[in-house]
Amino acid sequence: MADIEVSGRTKVKSFYSAFLKAYPYLHAGLKYPDGKPVDAESSLANARSLSKGGDYTPTKEADLSVRGNLNIGTFEKRFKEIFSITCQVHFKKNGKWAATGAKYDGMTLNEANALLKNEGADIIKL
Repeated sequence: MADIEVSGRTKVKSFYSAFLKAYPYLHAGLKYPDGKPVDAESSLANARSLSKGGDYTPTKEADLSVRGNLNIGTFEKRFKEIFSITCQVHFKKNGKWAATGAKYDGMTLNEANALLKNEGADIIKL
């Protein structure tokens, strides 16, 4: 699987698209601290500014590299630390959404995606 390079310049909808392309059985939902979803048309830098207040200066390099060998719990934690936005990985099974939780958070993105495929989870579409 290809790495997903995420920076402040990344649009939320582009991040969602790249994430679903790499992990079609997982969705990385982004929310502000108040629980409202981040606007898909927003850049991560804009979302961070709204979340944290103040300015954010994106670097020329990726702020976060998402790889298949990254544990889900670690990915969620790093996303929060870097962008000040809550990232919760979800999956969909029999039409119902669920957060990954303890069963999956210790797995890598690749492992969880493969397990969910084998367990009959739904492919997620934007």
